[in-house]
Amino acid sequence: MQWLLICVGSSPLSVVVYTSSKVGLPAVLPCAVGSHLDSGQTPHIQWQTLTNSVFERMGEELFQGEAYIDRADVPEEMLMKGNCSLFLWDVRFSDAGIYESYLVVGESSIKNRIFIQSVHLAVVDHKIIKPVETGSDLILDLYTNQAEQVIFQNKNDTRWTVLWERGADISKKGYPKERDNKLVFRRVTASSAGTYKVLDSQGLALSTVKVTVKEPVLAKETESLRIHSELGQATMSMPSLSLIILFLLFHLMLQMN
Repeated sequence: MQWLLICVGSSPLSVVVYTSSKVGLPAVLPCAVGSHLDSGQTPHIQWQTLTNSVFERMGEELFQGEAYIDRADVPEEMLMKGNCSLFLWDVRFSDAGIYESYLVVGESSIKNRIFIQSVHLAVVDHKIIKPVETGSDLILDLYTNQAEQVIFQNKNDTRWTVLWERGADISKKGYPKERDNKLVFRRVTASSAGTYKVLDSQGLALSTVKVTVKEPVLAKETESLRIHSELGQATMSMPSLSLIILFLLFHLMLQMN
């Protein structure tokens, strides 16, 4: 896709659409090109940031920028219908910024580039409050392969402890099991309450999870049922006790007579 490009149309920053995504999740940067298309024309779309090429497609031919390999696409079937929205997968903090979309037109080696849309993408971390019961498993979502470390701060402490590192020895007792981009901490106790942070390779928090630990509801219900049962038994025994007392009093009166 090498042509002499002449940029025409509005200033890229004249109108900006704002969107956001949580890190590790997909993002969609909106774009519509229908009004610029000629009937039967195969759209040629370009997406770029202010400094780098992101994605380019003309029919089946496509280009992905180095930082977006296997993570960026404008589906061909959607583009043919005038939808030039850019799909990003496994969004990173470094993806945040302004993206510009252009339609490339022209039949010769000299092409015109028509500005379509500017989109400002914000990328934010995950913040979660997670209650768990004593003795149950704590499941911590890593969200993405960007996760490199999990650290923990007990609610009564100021220090941070490393609980998990990608590729580290997993034979240690109590080490969490990794499964489907999740960490499983078995049989939590009261000491498991606190703050868990999932960090990327730069030490940035992908997620912050505040965990509270409470006693199982079932245990409380069982205790309540036991107390009610004991009270019921005591209540049931009262009539029998009264009869015995009345019998003794009646017998005593007969002896006195």
